Amino acid sequence: MSTFPIGIARVPNLLLSRLMLGGMMRGQIDLARLQEQLATSRQVNRPSDDAVKAASIALLNDRADRSGQLIRNLQHADAALTAADQALADAGELLLEAKTIASSQVNSTAGPTERAAQANVVETLIRSLYAVATRSSVAGYIFSGANPASSPVEAFQGGYRTLARGEGLRTDIGAHLDVPITLPGTALGSTSARMVGLVAHEPDLAPDVPLHELRGARGLGVRPGVITLTVDADEPRTIDLSGVSTIRGVIDAVTSALRAYEAETGRSILGPGGVGVSGRGLTFDLLSAAPDPDPVLAFGDIGAGTLAQDLGLARADGTLAYSAGGVVTGDSVAPNLSWLTALADIPGLSLPLGPIRLQNNGRSAIVDLANAETIHDIRRAIEGAGLGVRVDIDADRLVVVNEVANGRAQAMSITEVSGNGGTASALGIRTFDLGTRIADFNDGRGVQIITGSTDPVTGLPAPERDIDFTLRLGSGVELHINLASENVTTVGSLLQAINNQAAAQLAALSLPSDLIRAELGEDANGIRLIQDSALGGRIEVIARNGSPAAEQLGLLDAHWHPDRATLAAPDRATVRVDNIFTRLIDLRDALLADDTAGITLAGEGLDRAIDQTAQTRGLVGGYARRIDDQIRHIEDRTVLDEIVRSQLQDLDFAAAASRFTLLQTQLEAGYRSAASIGRMTLLDFLGV
Repeated sequence: MSTFPIGIARVPNLLLSRLMLGGMMRGQIDLARLQEQLATSRQVNRPSDDAVKAASIALLNDRADRSGQLIRNLQHADAALTAADQALADAGELLLEAKTIASSQVNSTAGPTERAAQANVVETLIRSLYAVATRSSVAGYIFSGANPASSPVEAFQGGYRTLARGEGLRTDIGAHLDVPITLPGTALGSTSARMVGLVAHEPDLAPDVPLHELRGARGLGVRPGVITLTVDADEPRTIDLSGVSTIRGVIDAVTSALRAYEAETGRSILGPGGVGVSGRGLTFDLLSAAPDPDPVLAFGDIGAGTLAQDLGLARADGTLAYSAGGVVTGDSVAPNLSWLTALADIPGLSLPLGPIRLQNNGRSAIVDLANAETIHDIRRAIEGAGLGVRVDIDADRLVVVNEVANGRAQAMSITEVSGNGGTASALGIRTFDLGTRIADFNDGRGVQIITGSTDPVTGLPAPERDIDFTLRLGSGVELHINLASENVTTVGSLLQAINNQAAAQLAALSLPSDLIRAELGEDANGIRLIQDSALGGRIEVIARNGSPAAEQLGLLDAHWHPDRATLAAPDRATVRVDNIFTRLIDLRDALLADDTAGITLAGEGLDRAIDQTAQTRGLVGGYARRIDDQIRHIEDRTVLDEIVRSQLQDLDFAAAASRFTLLQTQLEAGYRSAASIGRMTLLDFLGV
């Protein structure tokens, strides 16, 4: 403000001019600041204007920026979920239409011609479903899982191969919440069918095995660190293994520590074998000190470390020590099965491996494993067959995965090749083996048996009504097979039950007990019933008491080989993908085959697929509702923040305009006062 202090009387002109100039400058500064506020409509344009308000405004601006980004994330996620919801709705409608076709065809007297026409309709539905499965949204392919840039499904050798991996991408929506913007391939059903190996491979320890591929003696892995070495009662020595990454590095470090001890003390500890590996643990070749007591080696950890225990060199109770002459072995460090595991390090495998037969999508390939040296070589050979199969590792087991949804006749199977030495069984990947679960038969439906039957008249137990099927030999002898629940757990228990019951009944008839036997096929999967060739005729299987066991085991569809006196049943333990493509393909194939039972089964599968699709759509709807709630919450908070920020930052234009006018008046008065005072002299003061 342009004011002058009162009480100034006689002062030098220079001081007076400076006082007047300072007052006018302050007024100009106030006027300039107010002009800026009027021009920007803000009362706070920089922190120096009001430090407290400026800090609050900066906080509100930052939250507004983050809210804006969250809103964009939410809108992006909402668009992606809307597209996913529509895709699931379209898939559900296709499945419902297929279910209607199945219901109409199974409950009518439709003939082969009409069913074949409906099969063409189902084929159209399959193609439409493929278009839905490969649909995109703003986030990429909807059902692509963690890789939205790649198509999740592709047409492959007459079927549909699922390529999606992972659980899907997710986006942040604030409040420590996230929602998916792409869905996993499992949203349309199983992406693959797994043949989990029946044999657990426990590889021996090798020097080049990385430490991170060891489960360790405690089962908690192995992490590098520092351990201690004590010989007899001497002072413990530290062995730094923090920079070690393989078992060979451990061997070298421990050997160096022991050699250094020998050089210092003049005692001989290690024999020619030194420190090495044997089986699944580390070994020490210790020299005997007889007639003196043998040295005792003990390893330990420092503080809370566990490396010595994890390497199998020590135990928590301190009971593990190494003494006496000869080779001593530490506890198992449990090497994991990995792609680099050498086949020579896996006990039970006879090398070189033989060929195996891989069948999938109606095609067959002989996979030669003779040159395989590692697990990766097996993987490369099987996947290189180009049949839509991949190989994984699950703990200590090989897993062969079928990625292609196709008809029942095109399901995956792995069999032996005659003379291959049982390679598929040794690897644990034969799909029909002694350890194969009966519950996995018939696409997971298993095998049903008759049990606990009673006489309808007396109400007493009637074992004869529990007979599932009868084997009629070529000589006319009939053998009745009554399966119990304990007989239908694995293929091995099933074959044993058939053989035991047949042998007992033959013995009761004073006939040789080996006239017939049930076993696995040598070069093809399925149950084989082999009778003594001297009997002549063929084996017949007759279902009894309405039991579906014979049909579900494939015995009613078995093929007779007179040259081998063998009844060969088809493989009912094939591996199939279970998703909506499979269900529609099953319906199409059943309609083409005029198979009423197959149409019924396909309809049941469609019911499950419809339920799963509806559940997935409900989950997507739940995420969409969460997004809507979050959008409303952020918008409400943003409005409140804008009100507070406006109160702190925005200018009261009317009040500012009034003050601007006042400042102009004051400044003008200051100019006039300065001009008037500047013309006064001493004579004016004296009144002359």
